[in-house]
Amino acid sequence: MVQQNALSANFTGQVFAHKLNFISTTLSERGIDLSRLLKDTDIEPYGLNDREYQINKDQIVTFYRNVVALDIPGISLLLGAAIKPKDYGLYGCTLLCCNSLRSALEFSIRYHNLVTKTVNMTLHVDCESEQSCFRFEDLLHTIDLAEFNIELQCVIVLSLVRDCMDNESFSFDALRFSFAKPKHHRGYEEFFGCPITYGNPHNEFVFDDDKLLLNTPRSNPFAMPLLLSQCDNVLNSVATKNEFLITINQWIAANMHKDLCAENLASDLYLTPRTLRRKLSEQGTSFRDIVKELRCSAAKKLIIETQLTIEDIGCAIGFNDVSNFRAAFKKWTGQTPSNLRQIN
Repeated sequence: MVQQNALSANFTGQVFAHKLNFISTTLSERGIDLSRLLKDTDIEPYGLNDREYQINKDQIVTFYRNVVALDIPGISLLLGAAIKPKDYGLYGCTLLCCNSLRSALEFSIRYHNLVTKTVNMTLHVDCESEQSCFRFEDLLHTIDLAEFNIELQCVIVLSLVRDCMDNESFSFDALRFSFAKPKHHRGYEEFFGCPITYGNPHNEFVFDDDKLLLNTPRSNPFAMPLLLSQCDNVLNSVATKNEFLITINQWIAANMHKDLCAENLASDLYLTPRTLRRKLSEQGTSFRDIVKELRCSAAKKLIIETQLTIEDIGCAIGFNDVSNFRAAFKKWTGQTPSNLRQIN
């Protein structure tokens, strides 16, 4: 049996910034200035303290790169081990109310879209072998961050499970990583409290099926129905918003080489320009912001992965004047297109 996410495993639309808020708070307590973490992300500092503030994949990738650039040994362990259910608001509160390890894991999978989802999680129960695995799949698809992203999520899951079990020494029976053994592996062996192997096909916790039946001492069967109802309402809202944003992203991507106009998008969506602005504003974004984000992302990809001239790249994303493209790109990224190509 495989328990999968209720929503698509792909990274689409926007997600909440809970995890980034927790990371920034934890690192600020170690003297790391917030500006270093938010550099080039276009994330507003106030947004990290706003439970409704949402961010996109590129912003998470840039934020994570800023974290990794701090060059703190075993930083994913430092961050993940400090996290608590309360840091996840409604999601964390409901997680504590689950009545068994199995229900906690299944809840975390189904409602993962309520938090800063950077991995896909699945629960695989094999009745024949009497062993189960809780598997992680990287959704950022960025080679330089895959190891950090998976490590961080594994540490977070075990930290949250230990709180649910009210047992700081709880451990799964084994942990398998797909990447090579890192320099900081000794710290991980001590934290996870189980055998760890590297170079495997999947990233996953492995454990005997009987652990799924373990009770969670903090469960609250009376509060659970109400909390789940609230989670469903938020989850449905997230799904609706993401579908709307996906449609807009697809339209802009298909018309990026043209002179983009919000009025034309509104017409194609059978909306008035005012309604389009309102719906985007409700999600903390705007037509201009989405166009900028997509053009910047497309330009980076073309500069790094192709041999097209800078002028051709500018034309491909809607700039008829190469000097205007160069100026815009430097404003977006802090570097010129030529500099980016030279360092990649």
